[in-house]
Amino acid sequence: MRKPAYTSARTGFARLPSLHTGRRKQTGYVLVVSMILLVVLTILAVSMFRSFGLQEIMAGNLREKTRAVDAAQAAINYAEWWLTQGSNATTGVATGACAAASATPVVCNTPIANATAVTPWAVGVNYNPNPAYMAVNAGGGVGTYFRATQFYIQYLGLASGGTGSLYRITAVGWGGNSAAVAVLQSTYIISTGVKPLTGP
Repeated sequence: MRKPAYTSARTGFARLPSLHTGRRKQTGYVLVVSMILLVVLTILAVSMFRSFGLQEIMAGNLREKTRAVDAAQAAINYAEWWLTQGSNATTGVATGACAAASATPVVCNTPIANATAVTPWAVGVNYNPNPAYMAVNAGGGVGTYFRATQFYIQYLGLASGGTGSLYRITAVGWGGNSAAVAVLQSTYIISTGVKPLTGP
């Protein structure tokens, strides 16, 4: 039996290119860029947390400084009130009670020697109102003051026109630590009316 004759025919299929010939080589740029971005984000995060820590410290320092100013202002307010009571507004004394610290307010006619000293004054009055709401504790702590607030009253002389007496009140207050200290001064006039004090 004869075999059928087969004719050779060309197909219309073209040869497909290799899968590996059109792909570019990877050189790791994506990995390098990702690592750089990760390092930058880490540095930003660490800086942000460090900034938060510094802001907390600054806020704490501001709070203690404000407490020191408030303590000194409270002492000045008390001294001004005390001067208006009875015959407390005198021309002052130079020695005795003014040469050392006193338990009660006194008017002096000499200025305080070193008002900005950060140690307790050797003169003046320790101010702690009654009831004593200013707890003093040199070790610090919440709601405490490093040292007792002090104030000093100095007689300055007659006001312009002779219608009143001038007083300078100096006060020092501390916050919760030795670095939080404030010194304030107030010039206060006790008016005596229209009649001049210098003459009839």
